[in-house]
Formats: sequence, C-alpha cells, structure tokens
Amino acid sequence: MNNKKIIEFPVNKKDIQELGIKHIETSSLIMAIVGLNSHLKRLNLIFKESMRLFTEFIENIDDPNYAMYIEDAIALCKYNVDARVWKIVSKDCTEYEIELALLRLKDEVYTFEEGYVEGKLFPINYLHLIVCHHLAEFYLGNKLYSKVWDAYKPFYMALDMADEVLVPMYHNFIVASLILNDFTMLNHYYKLMNKRGKNDDVVLLSKVFYHLMQGEEKEAVAFYNKLIKNNKYISDVLDRIANPKLIEFSTDDDCKYLDALNTVIKFDYFINKEYYFDFLMHVRESEYVIGDELDKYADRKEITVADMKRDRSFMAIRDTELKIMHENFLLTKEDFLKITKSEFLKIKGLGKGTIRNLHLNGVMFADDSEFDIQMDLMEDDLW
Repeated sequence: MNNKKIIEFPVNKKDIQELGIKHIETSSLIMAIVGLNSHLKRLNLIFKESMRLFTEFIENIDDPNYAMYIEDAIALCKYNVDARVWKIVSKDCTEYEIELALLRLKDEVYTFEEGYVEGKLFPINYLHLIVCHHLAEFYLGNKLYSKVWDAYKPFYMALDMADEVLVPMYHNFIVASLILNDFTMLNHYYKLMNKRGKNDDVVLLSKVFYHLMQGEEKEAVAFYNKLIKNNKYISDVLDRIANPKLIEFSTDDDCKYLDALNTVIKFDYFINKEYYFDFLMHVRESEYVIGDELDKYADRKEITVADMKRDRSFMAIRDTELKIMHENFLLTKEDFLKITKSEFLKIKGLGKGTIRNLHLNGVMFADDSEFDIQMDLMEDDLW
C-alpha cells in the first residue's frame, strides 16, 4: 500500500479511512473467520470471499470501479460486520441515525450462532463484540464519551478478565476515562492490561497524558520514552503531524505505521489541545528522552508499594522502609545491584537493620559478595 496522503493537523478519524484504515489481512476480522464453526466449510469460503471484496474496496476506495464491492461484500455474507459498519458510518445522515443503525446491527449480530471464540471463562460472540467496538469508537469519534461503556452493555461489562478479545474494549474505556477526567476505574483497567505485559502502545500513550494531567512531567516523558522505544512508528506518526506540508512521506512498513496511526488517533482529543500537542512536539525533538535514565520514573508508577509488599525479596521490611525505598526508585531486587551499601545508608530512614533484613531475603548490593553477606548474617546471629 503506497500512502501519499498528507495528514493535516488536527487529525480526525476520517484520515484513517482515507489512508485505507488498517491492513485487513491481519486485523480482527481474521479472528472472526477462525471463530466461524469449522464444519461450515461453505460458509467459511463465502465469508473469506466477502472479506476479499471488502479488502479490495478499502484498498481502492478512490477508484469508482470498486464502488460496488462494498455492496457485493455485504450481499454475499451478512457475517461481514466490518463491511456493514463501514456502510452505516459512511452514510450522509445524522449522528442519531447512525447510532440507531449501529444499535440495530448490534442487536441483530447478538443472535448469530456463528462467530464464537473461546474466552477464558466461556465462549464469546466475537462478531457481536466487533460491532460493540465499532459502536464505542463511534461514540469516541463523536464526543459522546460517557456512552462508551454503554456500547458494551449488558454483556461485556460483567466480564472482569484480561482476555485478548476484550483488549479493544479496555483501550476504549481508558481513553474515555481520561477524557472525562474520571480515574475511578483507570488503575483497574491498567492492571487487567498489565497481565498481557507492560508494552501495550495504547496504555503507554495513555499514561503520558495521564501524568501530564497530574502535572508529573518527568513521569510523562518517561512513559513517552518507553513508548517510542517499544514502537518507533509512533515517532513517524508524530513527525508526519509536525510536518503536515510534507510532500512525500515513506515508512519501511506501512502496516505498522497505520497501526501506530490508529493508536495516536485514539488520543486526538488531547492532541488537538495546544498544551498536549506542544509537549509531544517538544519532547520528540529533545535529547531529554534519549537513554534509560528516565525509565525509573515510569517503573515507579508501575510498581507500587503494595506490589513491593508482595515481593518475597522484601519480607520483614517495614511499610515505612518500603515507602522510602519506593521514593528512591529501589523497587525490585535488581535495583539494589545499582547501589552500594554506603549509598543506601545515606537515605534517611534506612539503616543497617534494613540491610540485614534485605540480605536475609537474598538481596545483594553493588559492593556485596556472598562472603560479605554470610559474615553480616553471622554477626547478627552471634549478637
């Protein structure tokens, strides 16, 4: 896919459509194909053909020769819910009419017996969930932020699990929570997402904006640093936004670039605001984010004192000592390998007794040897 489209700022969600949306071959649609009952081979073939037509329509959206492909795709297979959603949201009608049409489609798809995938607790109607995701995205795109949760009612709101198929739902909840300045459930969503690992682009970018909202700029820079190290294409997207008059723009992987664009577009509410936009433009050009020095600020936000209390390395360490260690970025057993005992003792509130307890739990300092630890523990036993 050769994208020569110049992205103007502020970016809106229609830019993604004009760019060709996502690379459909690797999108959630393939999961829907897998979810269709395997014994219905003919239905699978029809679904794949419908998907082929829809893919060609998207890739040639400006070519009138492909205009009917969207209609053909829908007529061929009602289970192609992405094509059906596309037709609804691209109509020239009111926001209310589009919402009603999406809600009707949501109710219809719920009755489909095909399209189930195995969830962690029970099977999930994945085709129905796709429509819910689209409905939530519609609410976000039309600034109906408080309705995002309604898109998943009444079924998925009750699911409290870090299930792969529910990831887009938690992404939408996180974005809506930030926009509404409602942090009640935000940490809960983060914990569910952390079960998949800490390198989720949407989560990392959301934490950039969250800490900016809290006035914690170092933490925001730290999460931005982690984000661009995790996905260099985020930088490509920001470069394109910063240079909207760029005549030609290329990237070494268009599909990954479009994924990154989708991530950034989720936060267009913030990017359209001067304060957040200026921060992103400044930090992307600054050497402030080069290196790992600021990572500790992100780590301190991701590992809480409560997490440290559950760590066997910190058994018998008092809560007050744990809080002091947390404030000084000593969060895991590995962090103590970067500090000497004399440096540790300079921290107010920590003493030789703390060192002995850490040694008992197998924690070593930068200047420790196994012999030193044994001698330290023997002295403790002798006295």
